[in-house]
Amino acid sequence: MSIWECIELLNEFVDESDPDLDEPQIEHLLQTAEAIRKDYPEEDWLHLTGLIHALHKHGAYQYLMNEEDKENLKWLHVFKSHDTPPSSSHYNTLRDSESYSSLTPSPLRQAIDRANRRQDLCDHGDSTSPKPVPFIILFLPSGHRRLRASLLVPANLRTKGVSLPKLNLGGLSLRQDDTATSFTQPPRPTTASEDEHLVSKIHAILDAVADRAEMHAIIGAQRNDWNHLFTNSINAISLTASLMAGISSIPVGEAAPHMLAFKLSSVILFTAATGMMLITSKIQPSQLAEEQRNATRLWEQLGRSIETTLALRAPTQRDVDEAMEKVLALDKAYPLPLLPGMLEKFPEIVEPTRWWPKIQPKQSPQAGGNGWSHELEGEMRGILRVLKAKDEQQYTTLGKLLLNMNKTLAISGPLLAGLAAISSGLIGSPALGPMPAFLGVIGGVLATAVHTLEHGGQVGMVFELFRNCAGYYRRLQEEIASNLGETDVQKRENGELFEMKVALQLGRSLSDLKGLASYASPLCEDEDIKEFAGKLF
Repeated sequence: MSIWECIELLNEFVDESDPDLDEPQIEHLLQTAEAIRKDYPEEDWLHLTGLIHALHKHGAYQYLMNEEDKENLKWLHVFKSHDTPPSSSHYNTLRDSESYSSLTPSPLRQAIDRANRRQDLCDHGDSTSPKPVPFIILFLPSGHRRLRASLLVPANLRTKGVSLPKLNLGGLSLRQDDTATSFTQPPRPTTASEDEHLVSKIHAILDAVADRAEMHAIIGAQRNDWNHLFTNSINAISLTASLMAGISSIPVGEAAPHMLAFKLSSVILFTAATGMMLITSKIQPSQLAEEQRNATRLWEQLGRSIETTLALRAPTQRDVDEAMEKVLALDKAYPLPLLPGMLEKFPEIVEPTRWWPKIQPKQSPQAGGNGWSHELEGEMRGILRVLKAKDEQQYTTLGKLLLNMNKTLAISGPLLAGLAAISSGLIGSPALGPMPAFLGVIGGVLATAVHTLEHGGQVGMVFELFRNCAGYYRRLQEEIASNLGETDVQKRENGELFEMKVALQLGRSLSDLKGLASYASPLCEDEDIKEFAGKLF
């Protein structure tokens, strides 16, 4: 509960130590604080202590006290000796005592100063929204953890007809209209503010993002191990089968039953190699590993972006919605299951990988055009055209080339291994002569070479890398187009900041970007563009 709710609850509690039993506790607390303020106007910590002193003076925590707490208990007794109806003479003893100066830098005052500096919950990111009063830190004995409570002033404060005097609490003034100056209060007490719910939601998303990044990293390492294991195992099996096929074809006389064992072994091993090649050609372990590596990077990037938002300001509902959209888009772009749900490894049409939702301009309005100018717009239009005509097109074309190459290798490896298995079974046939042995040995060796080139060279991984690079430039295009498409300049992302971000993503300096503005002219044909926008890769 809030401090005021605690004080209201005291209205139903009879404190026999107070001489003014007929007065409600709220009036007694306000009178005590006001009297201290009059006698000690500079000691704001003591005003606050007078207001809340009744909340913890009843000895309810003695079982938690240690020796230091018991030693400090004397200061509570000093205060209690002055806890009477308002009269300045009742506080003269405390003011004139030798121990008063030692109370001035008390932990309570220092804690309030720290709370005022932190203002954890005071900035909601909306200048029109009410802001809570800084924390009041309640110090219990050291065996108990500290309690934090916001001082909320409810609109329906039950004062039993008591008029509230002006009470200065170091930046907080209470007036008879139940409002607070210096710090604007919510119109009604709440158990959990909207901001707290948004923070909880964004932290839940952040936990899920961190979990996804870890899962993708683990699975990526596993699938990379698969690639090495399958490649080495299949190569060893194919070469062994080729050796057995060659041995079984050596003539050693009419009665050679051991040659039949070599022939059958080579057939079995070639058949096993063919099946394993078909599986690896289907799932492309090296490509799977590259998907997981890129997914891990993007999940970690999303996590850092959310953490930056939390560090700079309180999150908004838009932040929560955008984070959820990005999570779902990444889940769709890089699925965790192997089968079903695995991305198509041999698509009919090569498209850039898409891992982001629809991009909206990040509004950061500023006076004076929001950092945008006609020159900057021309520069961005030139970059947009170069990205589409050169950078994205380059990686899409390379991706198609690698895809066709990978298709050829994926078909050739199992085909050669299957041919070798059939030929090994026909070794020793008088009608065919030495041809089956020749095809068995040569087919096995060629199958090993093709498989090594495909999976040892990680052709699928390179294809996925090209597809991701094309997606990188496609996303940058959409960011630029989204800002240029917003006719209201004030609703765009700050132009100077956006220009710097584009330069960093392209690996260029700001002066380099300005040289691309000429490509925005409609007189410039795509064939006239000789340079690429990106220099990172």
